[in-house]
Amino acid sequence: MGVRTVTTWLAWGFFAAVAAAAGTGVGLWMECGLTFRLAVDSFLVTDVALAAVFAACGVPIAWRRPHNPVGWLLLCGGAAHAVTVMAVGLLALGLRDGWSESTLRALVTTALAAWPLGLRLFVPLALLLFPTGRLPGPAWRRVAWATGAVGALFWLWCATTPLPYAVGGPVGHLHVLSVPALEPHRYQIVLAGIFVPMLVDLTALMVRYRWGDDLLRRQLLWLMLAGLCAVPWWPLGMRAEALQVLIIAQPVAMAVAILRPQLLDIQWVVSRALLYLVLSLSVLGVYAGVVLFLDRVLRDTFHLGGAALVAVGVAIAFHPVRARLQRLIDRLLYGDRGDPVRALDRLGARLSTESGLDGLLLAVRDALRLPYAAFRLEGRAVAASGTERPGSLVIALPAPGTKEAELVVGTRRGQARLDAEDLRTLRALVVPLGVAVRATVLSAELQSSRERLVSAREEERRRLRRDLHDGLGPTLTGLAFTTDAARNLVRSDPDTAERLLDQLRGHATGAIDEIRRLVEGLRPPALDELGLVAALTRQAERLSHRVGGAPLAITIDAPGRLPPLPAAVEVAAYRIATEALTNAARHSRADHALVRLRIDHALRVDVTDNGGPSAVPWQPGVGLSTMAERAAELAGRCRSGPGPEGGVVSAVLPLRPGPREDAPVRPRDGRAAGPLDRQPP
Repeated sequence: MGVRTVTTWLAWGFFAAVAAAAGTGVGLWMECGLTFRLAVDSFLVTDVALAAVFAACGVPIAWRRPHNPVGWLLLCGGAAHAVTVMAVGLLALGLRDGWSESTLRALVTTALAAWPLGLRLFVPLALLLFPTGRLPGPAWRRVAWATGAVGALFWLWCATTPLPYAVGGPVGHLHVLSVPALEPHRYQIVLAGIFVPMLVDLTALMVRYRWGDDLLRRQLLWLMLAGLCAVPWWPLGMRAEALQVLIIAQPVAMAVAILRPQLLDIQWVVSRALLYLVLSLSVLGVYAGVVLFLDRVLRDTFHLGGAALVAVGVAIAFHPVRARLQRLIDRLLYGDRGDPVRALDRLGARLSTESGLDGLLLAVRDALRLPYAAFRLEGRAVAASGTERPGSLVIALPAPGTKEAELVVGTRRGQARLDAEDLRTLRALVVPLGVAVRATVLSAELQSSRERLVSAREEERRRLRRDLHDGLGPTLTGLAFTTDAARNLVRSDPDTAERLLDQLRGHATGAIDEIRRLVEGLRPPALDELGLVAALTRQAERLSHRVGGAPLAITIDAPGRLPPLPAAVEVAAYRIATEALTNAARHSRADHALVRLRIDHALRVDVTDNGGPSAVPWQPGVGLSTMAERAAELAGRCRSGPGPEGGVVSAVLPLRPGPREDAPVRPRDGRAAGPLDRQPP
């Protein structure tokens, strides 16, 4: 039998025991023929309701979340009230059948000592551990100990009452510990012991709400709604029995928040409930205060007409107060969706701190209290904040010159889609967000370009060091040794010295060739000596003679006179054309190749051959990758592949820095729906 099965049987067994105890007490009460009014006065109805609701809400939590102690604490609270119900039922039976006084006093003591454990110990601890079953942090251990201490004092105060139950009988065994001076205020102290700690718990929940994530906030709102159902009625003079029954909203809220937090748009429900509760209390307080003041000051002249005037004045002030209060509550729950200007100010403040894309997403989430936001470029998420859930809204960002940019926002739990106010605020945010995304992307590309430049420079230095150390260095060392040997033999063995001098000349020639190769690797000297077209013509003559194959005729088609070109553009065009011709000479059956140069706003280099179509696509190797990289370094492009007649290499090299030519530029179509027409159904 698995752990899950054991906990399931234990939870339902616990529930059955609570139901049996409460049912036994109610059955005994009815067997004795006692009235419902007497049951209310004896708190039997209150304890039955609390036992039933605590157990009914605790068992699904303990069943579905066996490792969460909240469910077990609620079951224990239900058991405590069920014990009181059964003890009161047995007390009624004992009074009818004439049981001994010691037995009756034991039953009274049990009834008095059981229910405070549920109302002021188990349930408050469940509130502290709600919803995860763990304290929010180490500092909350003091709050837990304080809750236990208050619960112990409340238990002692309730168990030591010198008053008997309304049903009759003796007092409990612990009445000797009561404090006579406080007895006249027992009713008020009991209510304060129940509701003042509840207010403290609600305050702690508000603190946790301030720093919690979206899911935790929704769960806490369920509990705050339950508090709104109970706490505000205390100052209005409700009976203690009714006030305690109102507490049943708390376990119901706990069960819903833990098991189904997305059941309703709880933010909307709480905002409206809080709004009309505060308005009702405010209107009632203002009206009562003004009427009492006028009645005291103008007792002789104040009459029904004056009360009507006060009512009209309160009604006139009701609407502006309601509107302002609604804005405050909506800002607490929904952020700045009702005030796009404020949302823009917060976004601008975040932009000024240079917090990057993550900071912008956090600003968007804070502005609208959203659970998730992300930026996408070409369908790929480049930054995300929060937890994504189904039904997200995709918004196109106006970022010209940048890859396809989108803002993805998640809907709040309990909402199928965002409201019209949310969409209006997002319309105001997409333009600065698009600019910020473009600036961030350009900054990232600039940083990547810098890194590539540094990497290329270091690679070039490494190549030069290797060539100088492994090639030119040993050659020059050999020259020095040969020179020393020839000098030593010039008189004693002139013939050998002459041979050494011949070798010395050969080594010097090799060193010169090595130096020319190194210089050629840095920048082809032919570009400075002859120009781009003549340098390509010379290179074409060299490549036209194939080793062991038919010659390759190469034609250079270029303007008669090229304007001065940037050095980097010249080198890139020369290298790309040379690499393309080398590939045509080595890997194709072509007997003719054409190099065409054209200039407008960029230098266009096209190399084609007549090697025939290829049945398979070209596999990019080192040469093709190098050509593409040379063009990309200049914000250009280079494409290569098989054509209808043979190989085709086409490169576009901008003559001045600018945006990449292959970057998509999307025209604005001016539709009224704007970028917010892509929300999935």
